[in-house]
Amino acid sequence: MLEDYRYWKDLDYTPASRDVVPASLAGRVHAGQRALDVGCHHGAASFFMASIGLRVLGIDINPRAVEVARRQRPMSTAGRWPEFVVADFLADRFAEPASFDVVVLNRFLTCLPAFPDWQSGLERAQDLLVDGGVIYVNDFLLMPACDHNRSRYVQGHASGGRWGNFAVFDEQEQASFVAHHHSAQELRRIAAPYRLACLRRYSTRSRNGYPSRMFELIGVLEARPLRIG
Repeated sequence: MLEDYRYWKDLDYTPASRDVVPASLAGRVHAGQRALDVGCHHGAASFFMASIGLRVLGIDINPRAVEVARRQRPMSTAGRWPEFVVADFLADRFAEPASFDVVVLNRFLTCLPAFPDWQSGLERAQDLLVDGGVIYVNDFLLMPACDHNRSRYVQGHASGGRWGNFAVFDEQEQASFVAHHHSAQELRRIAAPYRLACLRRYSTRSRNGYPSRMFELIGVLEARPLRIG
């Protein structure tokens, strides 16, 4: 099934929109803190975080993407290089719980179209944060008023997917994977465990010129209640 996120392991993919770096984290985090970049691709967000002094681990399920990231050497990091690892965020044990001060899900949740995987991704991100840690999420919003997107949602839903899922086709018009755009209810679910420091919605366009609606969320994980037993 194309809703299986593990298809990304073998995809040689150029994102439909330009690289986004979590610039809004500057001033909210501190040099020396440890950050996790989930679905790091070629490392743009990881290198930005390194440039503001964070100790960064970038992970991606795709070995070719990680190899490209490892070859990058941007001057802006001032010699502080991220570590890049091939790992499945949902399945692999690459870090202990409460290991990171910052977790970045930069256009990652869209790659988890199956609801159980999406839910697991949110729980895993929360589990890896320290108390007081910061989560950064940048992702796509539903656009049902846009004819181009609505037709894709209808087709995805008719195929048995949740509303907001749609197939993405390659240059040979073959379906490569299924992506997901987020509803207002899903956005509330993403934000629920955190004290919001930033939530903004904005418009942009894909490389192909199609309109996109995005959201950027920064949340702080307050101290967890004590577990008894």
